[in-house]
Amino acid sequence: MKQIKKILILALISISSLAFGQERERIPESEIKEIIELAIELPELQQYFHIDEKPSRAPLIIKEFGIVNSKNLDGLKKFGLPIKVINEKTIKEKGIEAYLNIGDWTYVGNTLRLQIDYTAEGITINFMLNRVDGEWKIVDSIILKE
Repeated sequence: MKQIKKILILALISISSLAFGQERERIPESEIKEIIELAIELPELQQYFHIDEKPSRAPLIIKEFGIVNSKNLDGLKKFGLPIKVINEKTIKEKGIEAYLNIGDWTYVGNTLRLQIDYTAEGITINFMLNRVDGEWKIVDSIILKE
Protein backbone atom coordinates (compact mmCIF):
# COMPACT_ATOMS: atom_id res chain seq x y z
CA MET A 1 0.00 0.00 0.00
CA LYS A 2 2.83 2.40 0.84
CA GLN A 3 4.48 1.69 -2.51
CA ILE A 4 1.26 2.54 -4.31
CA LYS A 5 1.00 5.82 -2.40
CA LYS A 6 4.60 6.67 -3.25
CA ILE A 7 4.08 5.90 -6.94
CA LEU A 8 0.89 7.98 -7.05
CA ILE A 9 2.60 10.99 -5.47
CA LEU A 10 5.50 10.85 -7.91
CA ALA A 11 3.21 10.30 -10.88
CA LEU A 12 1.05 13.26 -9.88
CA ILE A 13 4.07 15.56 -9.68
CA SER A 14 5.42 14.39 -13.04
CA ILE A 15 2.04 14.56 -14.80
CA SER A 16 1.37 18.06 -13.48
CA SER A 17 4.70 19.22 -14.94
CA LEU A 18 3.82 17.75 -18.34
CA ALA A 19 0.28 19.11 -18.23
CA PHE A 20 1.54 22.66 -17.94
CA GLY A 21 3.89 22.22 -20.87
CA GLN A 22 7.06 22.26 -18.81
CA GLU A 23 10.13 20.56 -20.17
CA ARG A 24 13.08 19.20 -18.26
CA GLU A 25 16.03 21.53 -18.06
CA ARG A 26 19.59 20.96 -16.95
CA ILE A 27 20.49 22.16 -13.46
CA PRO A 28 23.46 24.53 -13.52
CA GLU A 29 26.48 22.60 -12.25
CA SER A 30 27.38 25.50 -9.98
CA GLU A 31 24.15 24.89 -8.01
CA ILE A 32 24.48 21.12 -7.47
CA LYS A 33 26.45 21.41 -4.24
CA GLU A 34 23.97 23.88 -2.71
CA ILE A 35 21.01 21.64 -3.57
CA ILE A 36 22.56 18.43 -2.26
CA GLU A 37 23.71 20.18 0.93
CA LEU A 38 20.16 21.37 1.60
CA ALA A 39 18.87 17.84 1.04
CA ILE A 40 21.35 16.05 3.31
CA GLU A 41 20.87 18.62 6.08
CA LEU A 42 17.07 18.31 6.13
CA PRO A 43 16.28 18.18 9.89
CA GLU A 44 13.72 15.37 9.52
CA LEU A 45 16.29 13.20 7.74
CA GLN A 46 18.94 13.31 10.47
CA GLN A 47 17.24 10.67 12.65
CA TYR A 48 17.82 8.05 9.93
CA PHE A 49 21.62 8.31 9.73
CA HIS A 50 22.28 6.63 13.14
CA ILE A 51 25.97 7.56 13.10
CA ASP A 52 26.32 7.02 16.86
CA GLU A 53 25.11 3.41 16.69
CA LYS A 54 26.52 2.69 13.22
CA PRO A 55 29.79 4.61 12.79
CA SER A 56 30.48 2.73 9.53
CA ARG A 57 27.89 5.02 7.90
CA ALA A 58 30.44 7.83 7.98
CA PRO A 59 31.58 9.29 5.74
CA LEU A 60 28.28 9.74 3.94
CA ILE A 61 28.23 8.08 0.53
CA ILE A 62 26.23 9.39 -2.40
CA LYS A 63 25.82 7.30 -5.54
CA GLU A 64 26.95 9.15 -8.64
CA PHE A 65 24.01 10.46 -10.70
CA GLY A 66 24.76 12.36 -13.89
CA ILE A 67 26.23 15.71 -12.90
CA VAL A 68 26.06 14.79 -9.21
CA ASN A 69 29.66 13.68 -9.02
CA SER A 70 32.78 14.14 -6.92
CA LYS A 71 33.81 17.21 -8.95
CA ASN A 72 30.54 19.07 -8.35
CA LEU A 73 30.34 18.07 -4.69
CA ASP A 74 33.98 18.75 -3.87
CA GLY A 75 34.29 20.19 -0.36
CA LEU A 76 30.83 19.10 0.79
CA LYS A 77 30.93 17.59 4.29
CA LYS A 78 28.60 15.60 6.49
CA PHE A 79 29.41 14.36 10.01
CA GLY A 80 32.57 16.49 9.85
CA LEU A 81 33.95 14.38 7.00
CA PRO A 82 34.05 14.95 3.23
CA ILE A 83 31.25 13.04 1.56
CA LYS A 84 32.16 10.34 -0.94
CA VAL A 85 30.55 10.16 -4.35
CA ILE A 86 31.01 6.75 -5.93
CA ASN A 87 29.60 4.90 -8.90
CA GLU A 88 27.19 1.98 -8.90
CA LYS A 89 29.88 -0.53 -9.87
CA THR A 90 31.99 0.32 -6.81
CA ILE A 91 28.94 0.19 -4.54
CA LYS A 92 28.18 -3.33 -5.78
CA GLU A 93 31.80 -4.52 -5.68
CA LYS A 94 32.28 -3.33 -2.09
CA GLY A 95 28.82 -4.44 -0.94
CA ILE A 96 27.99 -0.97 0.36
CA GLU A 97 24.49 -0.80 1.80
CA ALA A 98 24.38 2.66 3.39
CA TYR A 99 24.34 5.30 0.66
CA LEU A 100 22.10 7.98 -0.76
CA ASN A 101 20.72 7.27 -4.21
CA ILE A 102 19.28 10.10 -6.25
CA GLY A 103 16.27 8.48 -7.86
CA ASP A 104 15.14 11.35 -10.04
CA TRP A 105 14.76 15.07 -10.38
CA THR A 106 12.75 17.42 -12.48
CA TYR A 107 14.09 20.93 -12.89
CA VAL A 108 12.01 23.67 -14.47
CA GLY A 109 13.00 27.30 -14.17
CA ASN A 110 13.26 28.06 -10.47
CA THR A 111 11.64 24.84 -9.26
CA LEU A 112 13.21 21.46 -8.57
CA ARG A 113 11.58 18.19 -7.56
CA LEU A 114 14.22 15.87 -6.11
CA GLN A 115 13.86 12.26 -4.98
CA ILE A 116 16.52 10.57 -2.85
CA ASP A 117 16.52 7.04 -1.42
CA TYR A 118 18.48 6.03 1.66
CA THR A 119 18.86 2.33 1.14
CA ALA A 120 20.11 1.51 4.62
CA GLU A 121 16.85 2.71 6.17
CA GLY A 122 14.43 1.88 3.36
CA ILE A 123 13.23 5.45 2.99
CA THR A 124 12.57 7.76 0.07
CA ILE A 125 12.67 11.51 0.51
CA ASN A 126 10.83 13.73 -1.93
CA PHE A 127 11.80 17.38 -1.98
CA MET A 128 10.30 20.42 -3.64
CA LEU A 129 12.77 23.27 -3.87
CA ASN A 130 12.42 26.80 -5.21
CA ARG A 131 15.15 29.25 -6.11
CA VAL A 132 14.35 32.62 -4.60
CA ASP A 133 16.70 35.59 -5.01
CA GLY A 134 19.43 33.27 -6.30
CA GLU A 135 19.25 30.82 -3.37
CA TRP A 136 17.62 27.40 -3.24
CA LYS A 137 15.09 26.77 -0.46
CA ILE A 138 13.24 23.57 0.45
CA VAL A 139 9.56 24.44 0.30
CA ASP A 140 8.25 20.94 0.99
CA SER A 141 9.55 17.49 1.78
CA ILE A 142 8.11 14.12 2.62
CA ILE A 143 9.81 10.99 3.88
CA LEU A 144 8.20 7.75 2.75
CA LYS A 145 9.06 4.46 4.44
CA GLU A 146 9.01 1.27 2.39
